[in-house]
Amino acid sequence: MAEIIIMPKLGFNMNEGKLVQWYKSEGDAISKGEPLFSVETDKTNMDIEATSDGVVKKLLIAEGDQIPVTLPIAVVGVEGEDASAAIEDAIAQLKGGGVAAAEEEAPAAAEVPEKKAETKAPVAITDANGRLKISPRARRVAAENDLSLEGLDIVGTGWQGGICEQDILDYLESNKVKATPVAAAMAQAEGIDLADIAGTGVHGKIMKADVAAAVQAKKSAGSKTAAAQNEAAAGAGEFTEDGKEILEKVPYAGVRKVIGDRMSESKFTAPHLYFTQKVDLQKLLETRKQVNGAQDKKTSVTDYIARATIIALQKYPEMNASLVGDTIVKYKSVNLGIAVASPTGLIVPNVKDAQNLSVVELSKAATPLFDKARAGKLAIQEYTGGTFTISNLGMFGIENFTAIINPPEVGILSISSTKDEPVVIADEAGNKSIEIRPMMNIQLTVDHRIIDGLLAAQFVTEIKKLLENPISLLV
Repeated sequence: MAEIIIMPKLGFNMNEGKLVQWYKSEGDAISKGEPLFSVETDKTNMDIEATSDGVVKKLLIAEGDQIPVTLPIAVVGVEGEDASAAIEDAIAQLKGGGVAAAEEEAPAAAEVPEKKAETKAPVAITDANGRLKISPRARRVAAENDLSLEGLDIVGTGWQGGICEQDILDYLESNKVKATPVAAAMAQAEGIDLADIAGTGVHGKIMKADVAAAVQAKKSAGSKTAAAQNEAAAGAGEFTEDGKEILEKVPYAGVRKVIGDRMSESKFTAPHLYFTQKVDLQKLLETRKQVNGAQDKKTSVTDYIARATIIALQKYPEMNASLVGDTIVKYKSVNLGIAVASPTGLIVPNVKDAQNLSVVELSKAATPLFDKARAGKLAIQEYTGGTFTISNLGMFGIENFTAIINPPEVGILSISSTKDEPVVIADEAGNKSIEIRPMMNIQLTVDHRIIDGLLAAQFVTEIKKLLENPISLLV
């Protein structure tokens, strides 16, 4: 029996999904567990596998389309099965959800014979005095739609061949520009008149591709005009009204919009408070060198910072918490998030139950997560459920920055680059001298609704102490 494949709901807050890629085409065989398509979630792209063996009967949406979750996107059946009923049902569900199915090529006459419209023998629609025979209701409908009755080419089906209301409605429908909802929305957004577009769909229906071609033609014409007006910028593209040349226009949508909305909500909902410490990394860098020399798996400075953060979170469990409704939930598990730059924006893979891992084990657990994040292949469970986040931009030479809390967590630690700086050092006798040391800024951001200043100061100072005495991270 044919199976209707739906747009999956891959997260609690996911209301729409964007189809990134189809891995199969119509007519292709597919096996259970084989990837069928890829969906863009709020943070990453996820491959969705087939749940059974079969043949792809119909792909209902195109790559790049974004539709509400649980609406049909494909139909899969068995070889030789007539899946037309399932396809019609799926298309009806799509239409019910306000979405048009992917555009189809006009079927060949040999495959789907086109039904010829029934025609009626012409009937005189004027009386003996030459007046148009039309009912008052039909005349009113024509007037409401600015339809001129003079020379009207219409067959009357009313009393004695007169024009009735339904004749007018049928005439208006048959002469209306037909377009898919997606095409109509695109045309409206781009300011294009559908009447100027020749449809390539069945019975001349205007499809999304037709509007896209019209948009491209409009942009090309605009570029030529701009080039003519800006001879100094030969070959230039689009310009703003005040003369600035535009390199590219990128819609504020998808993952970027989700990230922006979440960060805006965090910043304007939770009062942020910041605490900065300067850390001397001389002992840590020496310890790291010894550890890396004794094994094949190389550790990074981030691994030691992660371990120090975990120990501090266990000492101050108020920092390892979330505000859920009117309840502050403190966690025994430390699911440490480490921010990573991915192709679609910043994403935070989580090392689950990190409190049970050593520095080296943390490094081994985090490395494959980073690789998957950069490839946009993280599974949902790998970037959700975090309890605290660290964001390290030190490798980019950033000397100091302020991070925004990743909700519903109550804090985030930002890590800056390590720089050689003159530092006043006091020996055991109290004698002071100036030495050049590798110094690093760390800044803690907390949700001041939940975390008081004293607790935040103690927490960030504890991390500083642990990093400056790295032997404590290895025992």
